[in-house]
Amino acid sequence: MLNLLRIERKKIIRFIPLYVCLAVIFLIFLDWAEKGITDTYIDMHGSLTMYDGFKEGIQDCSFSFMYGMLIAWFVGIDFTNRTIHKAIVTGNSRWKIVVAKLISTSVVVMILHFVSAILEMLVYGKQFGFTFDGFSVKDVVWAGVIILQLIAYNAFYEMITVICGNVYIALFACITTAALAGNLLRNYLGGNFIYEHSFFCLAKSSSASDLIPCAVCAIIATALLVAASCFIFRNKDVAN
Repeated sequence: MLNLLRIERKKIIRFIPLYVCLAVIFLIFLDWAEKGITDTYIDMHGSLTMYDGFKEGIQDCSFSFMYGMLIAWFVGIDFTNRTIHKAIVTGNSRWKIVVAKLISTSVVVMILHFVSAILEMLVYGKQFGFTFDGFSVKDVVWAGVIILQLIAYNAFYEMITVICGNVYIALFACITTAALAGNLLRNYLGGNFIYEHSFFCLAKSSSASDLIPCAVCAIIATALLVAASCFIFRNKDVAN
């Protein structure tokens, strides 16, 4: 497992799409910082702080289609170029490959998600003043639950990629699912208890009533999705 993780770490460092996506996110927030938050939004929400930016950013799913794309690309390319086959014939268990891929893609997605949350917080700070009023230890727990949800999210898209077994098919499937299904769920199930506490909708607040069901759902979902990916991968022919 450690050898697999070392290999995955090197792949992350060389994973150019990650840097492209980071650049896109930086440009988006740079443009937002220049334009500033609209007066309409300020009138609607009143006096705002950096903490308000943190709350908005930590639960934001706007880049979920990008996450799906990166997961499909990172995992799927190993099917297409037969790196997966080489890992198997050198004696690595398939379940270890699945877990190593989950850990590596989770790192990629967490980098993007928390960078975007920090940038949103800084945009608010630029306009309303740099202060850490409102932050507490509960927000560390909130971030921890978000991490659990992102891992479950990754496990879902990793399973889709394993089913596809090809980077191009996986890219289409994951981007379509993330962009279309994510928006449909948000539009039609907003306010629904199950959806609001699933890994498709990140925890809305630092309250225990939100964090506990979100954490439980994420842990159960991750276990089931990883088990499903291992089962599918174990029975998948990757020799050709």
